[in-house]
Amino acid sequence: MGDNPSRPSLRLHRRSLFQAGAGAAAAASLAGCAALDEGPEGTAAGSDELADLLPTYTPYEGGVEADLPGAPDGTVSPGYLSRPESPVQAVAEAPMTTGEEITAITPLWNPAPPGLPANSYFTSVNEALGGTVVFNIADGNNYLDKITTTLAGGDVPDMFQIPGWEIIKLSDFTEAANELFADLSPYLAGDKAADYPLLASYPTAAWAMGVFGGTLLGIPWERAPYTNTLFARQDILDSLGLEHPTDLEELLAIAEEVNDPSANRWAFASLDQTVQEAMGVPTLWAVQDGKLVHKFETEAFAAAIEFTRQVFDKGLVHPDYVADRLTNTKEIIGSGQAVFYEDGLGAWHEMLGTYRDVAGFDLQAVNPMAREAGGTPTIWRDDPAGMFTFIRKDLSEERIKECLRVANWCSAPFGTREWDLVWDGVQDVHFTVDADGVPQRTELGQTEVANTYLFLSGRANANFKFQYPGLVEAQHAWETGAAAFLDDHPFQGLRVEMPSDLAAENEPMTDAHHEIYRGQREVAEWTTLVDDWRAKVGDSAREYYTGVAEDNDRL
Repeated sequence: MGDNPSRPSLRLHRRSLFQAGAGAAAAASLAGCAALDEGPEGTAAGSDELADLLPTYTPYEGGVEADLPGAPDGTVSPGYLSRPESPVQAVAEAPMTTGEEITAITPLWNPAPPGLPANSYFTSVNEALGGTVVFNIADGNNYLDKITTTLAGGDVPDMFQIPGWEIIKLSDFTEAANELFADLSPYLAGDKAADYPLLASYPTAAWAMGVFGGTLLGIPWERAPYTNTLFARQDILDSLGLEHPTDLEELLAIAEEVNDPSANRWAFASLDQTVQEAMGVPTLWAVQDGKLVHKFETEAFAAAIEFTRQVFDKGLVHPDYVADRLTNTKEIIGSGQAVFYEDGLGAWHEMLGTYRDVAGFDLQAVNPMAREAGGTPTIWRDDPAGMFTFIRKDLSEERIKECLRVANWCSAPFGTREWDLVWDGVQDVHFTVDADGVPQRTELGQTEVANTYLFLSGRANANFKFQYPGLVEAQHAWETGAAAFLDDHPFQGLRVEMPSDLAAENEPMTDAHHEIYRGQREVAEWTTLVDDWRAKVGDSAREYYTGVAEDNDRL
């Protein structure tokens, strides 16, 4: 997934929102409650401390063996080069047994499909589940609005998917979540998770991310640890006889060579995090001389700002991105108006699919770059889970178990019948399998199938987009190489809930260094901005994180 528009942290004033009327009145009340406010001080715990709350990790043994093995620590996803001829059934019995519907709110970053009863895909999956899931599908690009309104009103659905990147914008989410969502430990802690074997196959570190305020509330969606990748239009580089850069000096030289505004082509559609990682900027905190130093305070961050400003000043960045950092850079790359851009690793297959009809289109990931020749890059380490499914608190015990059974069913991995049904629908109705063994959506499938059931749970990481020749192998190789440079930061393996005042002040700092890139501020202002940030929140955040580090023997 690419860049997501960010907002300030929001406090959820539930009573005022609950009393407000629907429509415009509720929206106006929400806007009035969106002021920054002092939120919780944060919490931190390691997986060992949370062991009594979490499922006992039990690998799933019934799946398809990977062609390219993954890494046990999750840094490399297993790779699959083909679809099994006979997918296995992972769950023997239909999970829904009460006869009641399950309501769910989930995001979707594509147009919403037809709803029930007009959608045969929903009908088919519900038949396999043994009951009906009624979806309230919300626009993923504006999902924060749906989350804040729903939580503030208190009328949450039976199952609610909330991404972590939205949670960090909500300063009192933990308080609201503990009030509204079920404690899952009585059903999943330790060996109790044996009743839900697919959920038990999630890594312990991912489950630890589902703990909020000392209570296991969220079913995690495991994710690979990579936050950002630099992609290149390989076909354009090949036409110019150019290789991938291995350090920032080479990147700048290649950028100047490919940049040709007269031909409507710029070097970059976007650039920011790649330079920071190459410079050695830490994920968030680093230990220097026995003390914690935030990434904003490092020489490496200042050097990254200066380098990126140089790139902008040279006119190497597409003017749409210069004008608006939230512009759709995918379209710039897809149209050939730029050669390099940054995105999440998942964008690789998305772009190959979107632009498959563009003659010669070839997108490849650039290996992590160093600051200079012979140097060592840093790759920011993302949290082990990024999205969470919550279950309504006031449901009966049997209804909570039913929701957990549905989540378990929806967790079936690649190579299972459940995966096929959730991902593509019914064979020969919503998809067919072509001569190369690749599922192809039918016209009906393109209209009806939306992977909403994926958001009722998580699932194990898998690299399976074999319909794009060479992609599985290339991604596996990239992850294998990048894993060696992942930042072993001082809080790795700890479930740390960031103090909300720090989260609130991080976004203005992001805005500020982007303004420096674009010449709206001078490079020299960064020092003053960091000093102000320290005075507002940085020093108090350091004190908080230092305590966490000391308590967990990280300092």
